[in-house]
Amino acid sequence: MNRIPVIALLILLFSLQCTESYSITKQSKLAGSWYPSDKNELLKYVSSSEHPSQQISHIPLIIVPHAGYIYSAHVAAKAYGAIASYKPDIIVIIGRSHYEYFTGFALPVYDAIKTPLGVVTVEQKVIHTLAQNNTFTFNNNAFDPEHSIEIQLPFIQHYFPGIPILPVLAGNVTIQQAGQAATQILQAIAHYKKPLFVISSDFTHHGQRFSYAPYYKLQPDTRMEYIKRDDMKAIDYILSKNTEKFYSYCQSTGITICGHNAIVSGLLLLSKVHTKELVAYATSANITGDYDNTVSYAAIVLTGEINTISTTILGDSSCNISNDDKKFLLSLARQSIETMLKNKTLVEYKGTIPEHCKQNAGAFVTLTINGNLRGCIGYIDPVKPLYQTVIECAAHAAFKDPRFKPLTKDEYKKIHIEISVLSPYKPIASLDELRLGTDGLIVVKGNRRGVLLPQVATEYGLTKQQFFQHTCEKAGIYPFEYDSVTMYTFTAAIFSENEIMK
Repeated sequence: MNRIPVIALLILLFSLQCTESYSITKQSKLAGSWYPSDKNELLKYVSSSEHPSQQISHIPLIIVPHAGYIYSAHVAAKAYGAIASYKPDIIVIIGRSHYEYFTGFALPVYDAIKTPLGVVTVEQKVIHTLAQNNTFTFNNNAFDPEHSIEIQLPFIQHYFPGIPILPVLAGNVTIQQAGQAATQILQAIAHYKKPLFVISSDFTHHGQRFSYAPYYKLQPDTRMEYIKRDDMKAIDYILSKNTEKFYSYCQSTGITICGHNAIVSGLLLLSKVHTKELVAYATSANITGDYDNTVSYAAIVLTGEINTISTTILGDSSCNISNDDKKFLLSLARQSIETMLKNKTLVEYKGTIPEHCKQNAGAFVTLTINGNLRGCIGYIDPVKPLYQTVIECAAHAAFKDPRFKPLTKDEYKKIHIEISVLSPYKPIASLDELRLGTDGLIVVKGNRRGVLLPQVATEYGLTKQQFFQHTCEKAGIYPFEYDSVTMYTFTAAIFSENEIMK
């Protein structure tokens, strides 16, 4: 099968957004304004909790405010203090985008964030896994000015030093999209055993300044009572983990809980709540005396169990997929393309699914016409069941590969489908470990990642060094950076309609 010389066919959707070179460490945008730039002064705020630390026996989720420290640090500190005894191995922070409007969820491109207390590591491997899903996109414009993530970091550095973070910004999303994102986050961090979930949100913003003032005619004391009543109704839904009622309440009332989409996403991370507590509640009016324009802050601590997800991963046995499974997947790929062509929607397969195809696996779907590439999209990481991966990748290869126009009805009749099911990848120390023609290659440098499938080396007659160089080109990695590249290899079960569907 012929492939175009640039070998761009195998790069993932997100890779196109990762080929530029970005600053590795994001410098603080808040030090000296939202919180003190002096380390000692900053520590006075983050260590001010008077709430006794609890014995944490389940996964904690906290909801904490993200206002300037003079207004809300005393509230946030009580939530962090309550879980200070917990020893997380990753901290997922979900905030709200205040400065950039978008649909879905945003991811950062940087590898670390610096505050006056030092540098916090961003878990880029997990971020790259999430970026393979349409729910998530890299969005530097959203992250650069945003405060809802960074405002949490001094607390995290004080209470949980050295723990990597997964920062996510919620845009405009439905409850269904929030649920999908929650599932994908849990799948991406499945190898971590003790996550901590931090949801960054203020509560009601009331006043003309916020374009929300249903109680402005009331006297200040009465006005604040009504605002607290509305907040407590929302908080009751949170404490009872009634996600749908909380979401509906926000939608129907217009209550200005700025991070309500982040809260919905966070609640969907837990399947069962064991303990729940509102540990602090306050308003900016308590600090400023301004009752005309006021913001509410709540510190909430939940502990529970992670939502059950399918995390069974198709191992090296991917190379032993039966012919019946291959026929099923090829037929499903074609059905996916045909459904998208006719109805503009992904196929919802309701038939019997072979057990092997229910397991999570990475896969690529390649389309050709007369031996010439017509589209190729894939997922490296095993983030979804194999059959679902094939459904999505087939449709994306036909209609969303940015190098081609969407597939037409006439072209559909001519396409040839090939599927590559990937094994889990493993790190290698040098190219000496690469088995040319057997192993695919993944290269990673910071937030840039590229991939080539095993068959590319054979089809182009590439040497190991050429195979490595072409993979680096796809990631936007320059020759002078080769020495610091991380490499992974994987194998693939490769099958096509010509081979199987005779």
